[in-house]
Amino acid sequence: MADTAARTIDSVEELLAHGKALEEDAAAHYEEIADAMEVHNNLEVSALFRTLTGYALDHAREMIERAGDKTLPHIRPWDFKWPNGSSPEAAALAETHYLMTPYHALKLAHRAETHACDFYSRVAEETSDEEVRALAREFADEEAEHVALIEKQLADIPKPEDGWDYDPDPANIPE
Repeated sequence: MADTAARTIDSVEELLAHGKALEEDAAAHYEEIADAMEVHNNLEVSALFRTLTGYALDHAREMIERAGDKTLPHIRPWDFKWPNGSSPEAAALAETHYLMTPYHALKLAHRAETHACDFYSRVAEETSDEEVRALAREFADEEAEHVALIEKQLADIPKPEDGWDYDPDPANIPE
């Protein structure tokens, strides 16, 4: 992994560009999952992921609005300062299942929001710029609010029993 100095975000424009990309990546992943759930007629979970897509796109637009008259830099995909090399809020597609329930969808969203909160917290800790620090803390607090909202929703949904993914007639997926 690159050293801390190489990963530090020290301008508001760069932070907003990262925030915009983070939300756009989240939206793209949520949309892809929603499409897959729809194909498998899992319409309740598809609708939940489409709602999450809308929230992420709203947040991406907010990043652009926050920029105002500032020009956000174009950052090449390999130059983003993500921990572990990938956008922190992008949902893990490998953790989806065509029979997943709203509980599973919320767990996936919870993990993504937690990673986004951790990313902004790290930016706030590592930057030398006070304006970036303040904005990163604000974004971390917003992501923490999202985490808390999802936790509240999860508390109202029973955890699926073992065997939730059993399908007596599974889809025929060519190897």
